[in-house]
Amino acid sequence: MPVLGFNITKIEVEKELAGIPQGQVEVRVTPRVDDVRLGEIMTPNGKVNGVEIVFSFEVTYSPTIGRGLVRGMVLYLPPQRERVDEIIDLWENEKKIDSMAFAEVVNFLMVELSPVLMVVAKEMRLPYHVALPRVEVRGENQ
Repeated sequence: MPVLGFNITKIEVEKELAGIPQGQVEVRVTPRVDDVRLGEIMTPNGKVNGVEIVFSFEVTYSPTIGRGLVRGMVLYLPPQRERVDEIIDLWENEKKIDSMAFAEVVNFLMVELSPVLMVVAKEMRLPYHVALPRVEVRGENQ
């Protein structure tokens, strides 16, 4: 697994309206990379260098009924360890992140952060940021 660990440094959710408006509410999740730097983790086999990716994960609603923000960092270890320097150099030179690393980190964050955000949204009576399956009743002939 390319993500060896993660750390949440901030969770902030704010409800801006007293109630949920009638009609369609659009929820947008925006993951962002704020910084990329060399990171390390101690394992039973010794110290392992990887890429520390500082992230922000923002949830916005339209119409504006609230917002959420999670900040933290993940330690990413690319499948080819020699790519650590390439990923860091790309960030330092162009402020871009490798697309494979970004996809793996965002997928990891969706799995790890979704349950936390769903609990908070439920407690604050805000719509969930992901759609839940729904049962539809069909006519008997269908």
